[in-house]
Amino acid sequence: MDRDNPQPFLSLPSELIYHILTFLSLRDLLSVSQVDHALHEHSLQDTLWQPFVQSHVSGTTLSKPDNITWRELYRTHHPYWFIPQNKLWFADNPHTGKLLIARYNHRLNIIEAYMLVAERRQPAFTHWDWNPEAIIHTFSPRIQLDANQPVIRLDADGYGRAVGEKGYRLKREIPMNITGDPPGASAGIYSQLILTRPLPEPAITEATKVWPPSIIPSPHRTRTESSTQFRDLGHRPSKLSELSTSTFRLRKWIEFSSRPRGVSMRIGEDVRTYATLPAECYTPTKEKPWQGIWCGDYSGHGCEFLLVTQPDDPAPLPARAEWVMLNREREGSVSSAGSWSTAPSSAPNPADQNWGLVDEQEGIAGSLNLEDSVATLLAPSSPRDSTPAQASPHPEADCIYKGRIEAIKLTGDPNIPRGEYTFIAPDIGPNGLVRIASEDIFKGARVVKSVGHIAARDFRDDDYIVSQLILISPNRLAQYWETFGHVSFYQRVDIDEFTKVP
Repeated sequence: MDRDNPQPFLSLPSELIYHILTFLSLRDLLSVSQVDHALHEHSLQDTLWQPFVQSHVSGTTLSKPDNITWRELYRTHHPYWFIPQNKLWFADNPHTGKLLIARYNHRLNIIEAYMLVAERRQPAFTHWDWNPEAIIHTFSPRIQLDANQPVIRLDADGYGRAVGEKGYRLKREIPMNITGDPPGASAGIYSQLILTRPLPEPAITEATKVWPPSIIPSPHRTRTESSTQFRDLGHRPSKLSELSTSTFRLRKWIEFSSRPRGVSMRIGEDVRTYATLPAECYTPTKEKPWQGIWCGDYSGHGCEFLLVTQPDDPAPLPARAEWVMLNREREGSVSSAGSWSTAPSSAPNPADQNWGLVDEQEGIAGSLNLEDSVATLLAPSSPRDSTPAQASPHPEADCIYKGRIEAIKLTGDPNIPRGEYTFIAPDIGPNGLVRIASEDIFKGARVVKSVGHIAARDFRDDDYIVSQLILISPNRLAQYWETFGHVSFYQRVDIDEFTKVP
């Protein structure tokens, strides 16, 4: 070290020091700012902080709000930037769930989220030459944000009124003015946002109620049950390293106040947990063109939102789905007028050592060998299919037809709730091919073997039935429910379209 110049770094031109600092992460920039007064002054250069804000807001180049620096802007919403960064959030509301689109509104300097809704427009009946008896209705949903009232509204005022013990910033609840009513109104809907901490993987068992459920990819899962409505501080992070950036909670209630007596009454308190999805599990790629968020037609239940994913290393099929796929290959298909083809009420567990000893009266012709699996029993075509499989008219594109497609409900209904499979195509490759459609309505579409999830109300007696997944295009799918003689359509949703601030 030069004794005459103990800090040679500071002898560099300011422009060069600034350029070097632009390569630092936020943590490193904060560390450098604490070295001495000179470096602290360099770290306060406002343009250094713009990338940290922009990194949490994709799809648009931000304009800085008036009367605030980039550094102040970042500090204002820290550590809540993960909410608009992840964009998509889904809730654990019983049965129906809720899907939110979050974004940063630079015009108002707030983090906001609105519910994504879909309207099932009046359908028209469509004829299907391949099966004239099947019921097919058109599906062209109107998808939009419910802009009447935000579900999340985080601003400087709410941060300043945080509820909880001072000194424990991450444990405090953030009040949100979602109705636009002035503070102190005699009656209204109240909502507060709560940060969460992840539940360690070793603490999660099959009996542990967590959100999101295990079939949905997620870096973190957190509890969904609490005898104290999650008022215990143990559910919340005490430091940033304990903060889950893939889950949070909302507490909501209705409150009435008696002005003469000054007494308030709180009713209907409810706490919901929200989770997000890793972008890689719903972003389509050249090899996985069907991945994404989809809107499906569920007839009397209306429209529902699904996660369609193509996992690299899929989990074993649900036991009853495995049973139906095996039985499908051994016995053949059912037509729309045929009998139910589901697992029996006492469906065997594939892991059970006696699974091969199933009586024919239970629905399987002969015993099942424990060595059997869907992968080995599936064939390019089988006697059950009335139309033989054909070669693809586009052999150069066959590389995308491989692996499994899973569809999981992000919103649901009283029969199949949110967080459950709605259909699975175990293999969209040659082993799962039923045929290449030649009829006009689906001409050229690949039709593959699949199973559909059904249940009685309140998700009782859930089961799987044989079906066929029709790969119309990367933006449109159809599911032929053979037993019901009904075709459901699914349409891709462009999430980024809704993250833009008007």
